[in-house]
Amino acid sequence: MKKWIFSSLSLLALTAIQAQTLSTSPYSAYGIGKGLFDNNTEQGGMGDISTLNLNPYGQSANFYNPAANQSLRMTTFNISLRGDDTQYKYNQNKEKSGTAYISNLSLAFPVSPKSRAGFGYQPYSTTGFDVIKVDSTSTTPLNAQYQGEGGINSVHAFYSYNVTPEISVGARANFLFGDQNKNEKISVQGGSLITDYDTKTSYSGYQFAIGTVYNKRIGDNHRLNIGATYTLGTKIKSQFTYYVSTYNYNGPTMIALDTISYIHNKNAKTQLPNEFSFAASYGKDLKWNVAAEIKYAMWSDYSNPVYESNTSLTSNLQFKDSYRAALGAYYIPNFNSYKSYLDRVIYRGGIYYERGNFNLNYHQINNYGATLGFGLPVGKTNDASMLNIALEYGKKGSTKHQLVQENYIGFRLGFDFNDIWFRKRVID
Repeated sequence: MKKWIFSSLSLLALTAIQAQTLSTSPYSAYGIGKGLFDNNTEQGGMGDISTLNLNPYGQSANFYNPAANQSLRMTTFNISLRGDDTQYKYNQNKEKSGTAYISNLSLAFPVSPKSRAGFGYQPYSTTGFDVIKVDSTSTTPLNAQYQGEGGINSVHAFYSYNVTPEISVGARANFLFGDQNKNEKISVQGGSLITDYDTKTSYSGYQFAIGTVYNKRIGDNHRLNIGATYTLGTKIKSQFTYYVSTYNYNGPTMIALDTISYIHNKNAKTQLPNEFSFAASYGKDLKWNVAAEIKYAMWSDYSNPVYESNTSLTSNLQFKDSYRAALGAYYIPNFNSYKSYLDRVIYRGGIYYERGNFNLNYHQINNYGATLGFGLPVGKTNDASMLNIALEYGKKGSTKHQLVQENYIGFRLGFDFNDIWFRKRVID
């Protein structure tokens, strides 16, 4: 039955992926867009801590740190959905918009008593914005419209190995691919001439990560976990076309006037940064757990030749190293309760702070928020299948310094279906 559900949901998900709208944030205009990789719903309920596996039953695939799958004992299929409702504030202006998309699709399973493997899909980054700006401070007032869409996807696989009962290691490979389109239209107020800057980019390439986890039992039922990851900085192919033209309108008809610039580069490369993470947790088995995590990314090394000549997109923009700190916890009243379903629910919470990866108008764009999550047991009592829910509230940016502040509410829904596959049945 679960294999039929897995096949049906996979087909539905792959169809829906083709038409997703993942972002409406003006900050997604910069670099490769807004980062989305690492979208597990369980992690989302605990401040997005992902360097460790924080499933109390060990039955959840971790693709961020491949080594954090040491306790996976059954095949697990996951499909996760995410929705965001965001209010944008600029000066005295306010606007709202929302997005909804499939954030994770994966399958993981034990290969042997000491090794695990898995593969999946996640959005890696997204670009989606439509901004109109009127500059009336100069002697020649300008109207500008900025639009963008697209993003990068990730198809990935991991392999992990338990070196000892306490130490595990793992590796992950991502194939990144996707298209990104950005457009700017500049005109003088009251004039008919429009200058159009159009950039179309196709990304593709590989990214690799390694990880390790140390799992130490303390006493009869307490446990200390320490984990770390390293994502290698890599260059991915960035084939792009950059086209600058002018035109005006005669009534509703557009009349092309001139092509100012045309660049087509098949060999451009985008440098993605090295990334590091470290996390530690301490808890009582099947009862409670407290975890902390720090992530650091060297975005000052980021480079993208696609926009080197497009100063209108990169003026007052500088990429900086970023970090993210998070605290999270979960609690289970009584995992083995037969009288109360609510006693078997996993209750999660977390907070986070992120130092952004770029400066805009000489100020860094930071992000902070709080999360709340619930793990609802479904199916058989011995397979740890779970319906996970995560809620998030956060703020990004500021209304100061001619910037945009985003106040957002996020909702995530994840289904983990667990079963014993790929094992020979023994008949006595």
